[in-house]
Amino acid sequence: MTDAVIESHVDASPERVWAALTDAGELAAWYWPAELHPRATSDPTVGGGFGIEADGMGFSGRYLELDPPRRIVQSWRWAGDDRDSRVTIELTPAGAGTDVVVVHSELDDETARMYEAGWASCLARLTPYAGSR
Repeated sequence: MTDAVIESHVDASPERVWAALTDAGELAAWYWPAELHPRATSDPTVGGGFGIEADGMGFSGRYLELDPPRRIVQSWRWAGDDRDSRVTIELTPAGAGTDVVVVHSELDDETARMYEAGWASCLARLTPYAGSR
């Protein structure tokens, strides 16, 4: 198994980034491009569910660990897949902003490469979204 590891810096506090990562309305606003008409659900409690769907694609999972505003661990399953993977998101204060590290684990090599590209695209939208609030 392989891990996809993606790092980013967001010009917003860890608390602000946490809200963008766990609030359903905020997830829908930045996670995928608006032209895909994303819809999100999120119950940010341990055992609570979350998911995003948009124009025929999506994923869902459960929150396994929550340590606001520092760490999120989720089970994660792409729609139509028959296996779960795991996402760990670490938020670390860095200057006036937050360093974000996403580790998407329990993946085969090909899926890890695809998810790295997908996460990089999503985090590129998180940076201006969270930093503008």
